[in-house]
This record gives sequence, C-alpha cells and structure tokens, in this order.
Amino acid sequence: MPRGYTRSALLKAYQGKPSADFVKASMKGMNDNTFSRTKTAESKNDNDTIIDPTNLTTAQSSELTSYTLRLINEARSDLNLKPWLGSRGTQKLAQDIANEYTKNGRSIKDGHYVAGIVHACKANGLNLNDNYVEDMAGFYNPKQTMTMTEMKKNVYFGLKQMLFGYVGSGEGQRNNKKYYREWEHAGDLFNTQGSLHDGDHNYFGFSISKANNIYSMHYISVPTFIVKSSKYNISFRP
Repeated sequence: MPRGYTRSALLKAYQGKPSADFVKASMKGMNDNTFSRTKTAESKNDNDTIIDPTNLTTAQSSELTSYTLRLINEARSDLNLKPWLGSRGTQKLAQDIANEYTKNGRSIKDGHYVAGIVHACKANGLNLNDNYVEDMAGFYNPKQTMTMTEMKKNVYFGLKQMLFGYVGSGEGQRNNKKYYREWEHAGDLFNTQGSLHDGDHNYFGFSISKANNIYSMHYISVPTFIVKSSKYNISFRP
C-alpha cells in the first residue's frame, strides 16, 4: 500500500470526504501494483491451466479463494490489521450467492442482487435483511474458458479498483483523478467504516458467476461480530 494510504484517511474517504493527498496515494497504488497489466504470471502452470470460471474444480476454486485472500491480507497487513480467515461456511455462502446471480440472470451490471444475497444468507443461517457480506467486481469476456493467469489478473484488478476507489473500466484511465471516487468497498475490506467494529476481521469466501458475457466476482465476507451475534447468527458456522 502506498504512503499516505492510512486508515484515518480512508475513513474520511469512506464518509465521502477524500483528501487530495489520499486520492494521490490511491492513484499511486493503482500505478504501483502492476500485475493486472503485465504479461507476467504467478507460475508457468497458471499459464498452462485452462479453467471455466463458472464450473471450477474444487482445487481451482480453492486456489482462487486462497489467492484472493492472500492479496487482501497483504494489504491489511500494511495497515496493521488482523488477517481475514478463509472458512468452509463462508465459501459455501459465496457459492450460494453466485448461484443466486446465475439463476436470476443478474451480474455486476445490475448492481448487488440484494434479494439473492439475503436469500442465500438466510439459507446459510444468517438473519440478515440487506447486503452486509458482498463486495463485487467484474469484467466482460465472451469466452467460456481462460487461463488461470487471466483469471488471477481479473481478481487482482478487481481488488485494486475496490481498494483504491477507482471506477474506471480498465487500466487506461488510471491516471485521471476523476475516476477515483468510491471507497465504500475499501472500508469493507479494511473494516474501517466508523463503527464500533472497526479494526475487526472477517471470514472469507470467493465465487464467480456469469450472465450475458459478464463475469461477476463475489468477494464474500462475514464479520466476526455477526458470527458471534445471537441476533444475526441463527445457525451459520464459519
């Protein structure tokens, strides 16, 4: 994370009042983290592995979830935050949410599918009546398959967008500060929202859905305070 990207500065941005220095730091973050726009890969195996993002094997799903969680926790560590924890229950919730999008033909283009998220949460024992668990990014691709490297680059770019408040559709607009204006996702990912639970950590799962050639990536996290709450947690087990 770039110098100047602090939790106190993020909180102001989350509240709709980003400082000029924080926007500058966010732009630097978009430029300094280059994996999504280079030809490099994490491994030759990633280049050679062809996946169907909407029909992943258990091993492929686990790899992408672990990869995503590693990126999130590397960023959280830079801000001295506790790591998020991957969990079986949250991974199931993530897949159930993706299934809700698929069944109903929804994608990131339509915004968060709150009815589907709520339905999946209740089916997994969470008494939630709005979206308290999903951050989402997405990309257009008419292909049904791609390499693991391509998929990881999309995950990486989606996280960059959310962490740095960038709303551009690709890397090409990253040097234009007018595209930096939405840090609500960053507040979620860093548990920095001006609440009693700031600095807490979440349980994490990741899934992918597709509708009309638009892939949606579902970054699902359940806050620890919800897991511990008898009001919100009916039977959910992380």
